[in-house]
Amino acid sequence: MLKRLILLSLLSTTLLGCDSNDDVKELDSVLIKKNEYFSTQFNVDGNQQVNVKVSLLNNVPSEAFIITEAEYKNWEDETQTNDFASATLISIVKFSPVPDNLTESGWIKLESGDYRILIENTDFGSVRPQSVDGGSISVTNSTNVMYSILYK
Repeated sequence: MLKRLILLSLLSTTLLGCDSNDDVKELDSVLIKKNEYFSTQFNVDGNQQVNVKVSLLNNVPSEAFIITEAEYKNWEDETQTNDFASATLISIVKFSPVPDNLTESGWIKLESGDYRILIENTDFGSVRPQSVDGGSISVTNSTNVMYSILYK
């Protein structure tokens, strides 16, 4: 928890030092259990550039993607039975694995429309969640990722 607060504070401080034309759309951290995913939608108009930043706060590695809204709907359709290993995903930007230090997509110009950040802790992709066997108790690992969406 302390690490999360420190990193959120550092990221907030970093974002406050952005160019005065930068606008923080969203800044949050999420805890995602094994075999689950998180997404948040953002909208781009034709005059904006977007920079997505992600960082692994703690727990197990995961992956993050910038995708179109249409691709997210395909993802939902393909994974409704929780068969993530067979799913497909066409991403605009891929963070695999999400690093411990803050990384970013860099400023990208996207066509006007709806987009998503998808952060997954599933059997999809190259980073897969693991269970740690503690004798008779199985501990399922989660991932804790911080992300932000900036516009200019």
